[in-house]
Amino acid sequence: MAILERFSDIISANINALIDKMENPAKMIDQYLRDMMEDLAEVKRSTAGVMAEETRTKRLVDENQAEVIKYTDYAKKAMEAGNENDARIFLTKKLELENVGTGLATSYASAHENAVKMRQMHDKLATDIETLKSRREMIKSKMAVAKTQETLNKATDSIASTKGAMSSFERMEEKYAS
Repeated sequence: MAILERFSDIISANINALIDKMENPAKMIDQYLRDMMEDLAEVKRSTAGVMAEETRTKRLVDENQAEVIKYTDYAKKAMEAGNENDARIFLTKKLELENVGTGLATSYASAHENAVKMRQMHDKLATDIETLKSRREMIKSKMAVAKTQETLNKATDSIASTKGAMSSFERMEEKYAS
């Protein structure tokens, strides 16, 4: 069994090394940014939906408050006219609307809180994307410098091996020149 485990480890190591060689950091960073841009688009769509819900619930709260004021005025006018029965009906309707208004106000508060959170998430993601874009350029420039350094190192190694060959050639030349 130990042989099979070792063989499996060797294959895994070789595959990982191959994948590491194939991985291009610049392309990977670009892919990560594309993924984040897609996430940002989704957050924008979600934010728009949440904000629409906030607007809708605010409109319902405002309409409900207007109805409460209207029935309060009706009740006052009915009392001024001496019509207590109609005034009671209007006050009963006003109380019903106030109860509904309490629920609507709670819904609006939740919708408003959700809208604020969504805006914050959107803004943070947009800021993160801008930060990563600037970091991407820095990483790409570091990669270019590293590639140049690698080329320089190869050239230095070639010169060193050439010097070794030259000294060997000179040694052979001296050996047979004497």
